[in-house]
Amino acid sequence: MRASAVPSLAAAILTLALLPAHAADGGGLVFVPWKLLNPGDLLPSSELVLYWIPLSSDDFRRSELLTYQPLTTYPRDCVSLSVIRADDSATIARLEASGKLPMAVLAGADGRVIAAVSNEHGALRAASVDKLLRDTIHAREQSLDRDLDDAPKKLGVGDREGAVALYRRVWEHRCLFPRHAREAERALKKLGVPLVVASR
Repeated sequence: MRASAVPSLAAAILTLALLPAHAADGGGLVFVPWKLLNPGDLLPSSELVLYWIPLSSDDFRRSELLTYQPLTTYPRDCVSLSVIRADDSATIARLEASGKLPMAVLAGADGRVIAAVSNEHGALRAASVDKLLRDTIHAREQSLDRDLDDAPKKLGVGDREGAVALYRRVWEHRCLFPRHAREAERALKKLGVPLVVASR
C-alpha cells in the first residue's frame, strides 16, 4: 500500500468503526464495524477475530465487505472485525497471508489461525467470508454439545477430572455460547469446582 494511501484508509476505517451498524443512510445500506489495526497494535483477544487484509486503499473502498449486512449481526464482544494494513508485514506473516492479498483470516483469542478465505480473481467474496465465520461458530457449538453430553458419562464411570475438564472447556466459550456455559457452570457448582475468570 502506498504511504499516501494510508491516512485516507485509516480515516475511512475509523469512521466505520464509530458508526452504528444501522446508521449508514436512509436507503437501508449498513456499514460493517471494521476497526483498523496499525502495525504494533495489540491484536484483539475476542473469542474469534476476523482479519481482513485489503490489497490497497482502493481495494478497501471497493470491497463488498464494507456493507455486507450479515457481518453486522455478530456480537462485538465475542467476534472482533479487524482490518490489517497491507504495509503491516509482520502481522500479515503471523497470519500466514504473505503474498496472498487480499485475504480474510479467522483466528482465535490466542492468535492462532483457524482458517482463511482467499481472493477469487483478486476480489474477496463477502458471502465466503461470512460462511467461514458462521461455519466455525456452528462447528464450535456442535463440539460444545458433545462435551455437555460426554461430561455426565465420564462422571458415571468415575472420571471426575475428565468431566470437570469438559465442563471448564464449555464454560470458557461463555461469550458466544452463554446457554451452554450456564449449563456447565451449574454442573461445576454441583461438583464444588470454583470458576475463575482469567485476566487478559
